[in-house]
Amino acid sequence: MSLRTFLSQWQWKPDTHRAQRIRVDSGWLRGLSIFVTCALVAFACVMATSGVAPAHAASLASNQSNFGSNVYIFNPSMPQSQIQATVDAIANQQVSNEFGTQRYALLFEPGTYGSSTDPLNFKVGYYTTVAGLGLSPSDVVINGSIDVYNQCLGTNNCIALVNFWRSLSNLTINVNTPNAGCYNGEFWAVSQAAPMRRVHINGPVTLMDYCSGPSYASGGFIADSEFSGAP
Repeated sequence: MSLRTFLSQWQWKPDTHRAQRIRVDSGWLRGLSIFVTCALVAFACVMATSGVAPAHAASLASNQSNFGSNVYIFNPSMPQSQIQATVDAIANQQVSNEFGTQRYALLFEPGTYGSSTDPLNFKVGYYTTVAGLGLSPSDVVINGSIDVYNQCLGTNNCIALVNFWRSLSNLTINVNTPNAGCYNGEFWAVSQAAPMRRVHINGPVTLMDYCSGPSYASGGFIADSEFSGAP
């Protein structure tokens, strides 16, 4: 018998039992996929808010519920004492937290923070990004300083070679560091994975913490930035 003759005489009949089983299985698979999707969403939410927020930052945490508990959005109407306490608490936790799991974003809405008589000075530790939320760097002005200093790993071993994983972007700093002694000016002593982008600094600035030795620093990245008024 030729293949053409066989095909002309063969009649296909659906396997109704198998079709029902496929329909049942597909319904079960849909239910399983919905369950897995919900579980993944829940897991992502937990990961986005992982880390323990410093105690001083708790008063601002409720303002950032839509972005996770480790994202802090400041605006000029907030009391500076509250902003200062928050950034200091995060710095105290992160400056030496090289292998920690906490991650922070400190975001500043357009406006001016600090003043000539009451500057806003704070340090930036590991896994912390600081950024202005304006269209240009001039939209966010910090009167004070945003600093990274050496890590002192032992006697006569204060270096910046391990100051990784932090960033500064899109704002203006009018340097004001009264009573800072040797640390007068803007200090950004960093190593790799620590970019500075779209930053305008008015005043003295150094990329090396010369106040403690031997002061080695390396790496760093600066782009689209301006430095003026430095001696």
